[in-house]
Amino acid sequence: MRKTKLFLAVVAATLLTVFGAANAAHAGDYGARVTETNKDGRAEQFWVGGDGAVWHRWATVPGGSLNSGDYSLGGHVTTGVGAINNQDGRLEIFGRADGGDLAHKWQLTPGGSWSGWASLGGLLQPGTGVYADLFSGKIRVKVTGVDGLIHYKWQTAPNCCWDPGWQ
Repeated sequence: MRKTKLFLAVVAATLLTVFGAANAAHAGDYGARVTETNKDGRAEQFWVGGDGAVWHRWATVPGGSLNSGDYSLGGHVTTGVGAINNQDGRLEIFGRADGGDLAHKWQLTPGGSWSGWASLGGLLQPGTGVYADLFSGKIRVKVTGVDGLIHYKWQTAPNCCWDPGWQ
């Protein structure tokens, strides 16, 4: 039994070394709330409100409760919202915009104010989730296209630009 556990631990470590470790996906299925942690340890929660805008609340102290009150980040999203930290600690959120494309918004500084909404293109299926994770320092977003297939969008460098194509 001990040899089997040791063998499995070695295999798992080898796979992580070869393929790289990915953070767990931070995603909201349609109607769900998703929580991510700011660089300073304050939790921040995101959801799509009844008005279609993305809303958020946050803890005012690290490790504290989500006590800021509810604030709109605007936009009009027709999927669940995905959220993830950039490698530098800035939060970034994603959702399907009215035109069916993937839209995103990001903090300008870690824990700071937010950019406007910007399109990353594509045609997403309505009523689905948007999933984001950090892989090798770059954000990877997974969505369901109107063709019913899973599609990915990647940053071209950590904390930076987005590949114009879809995989």
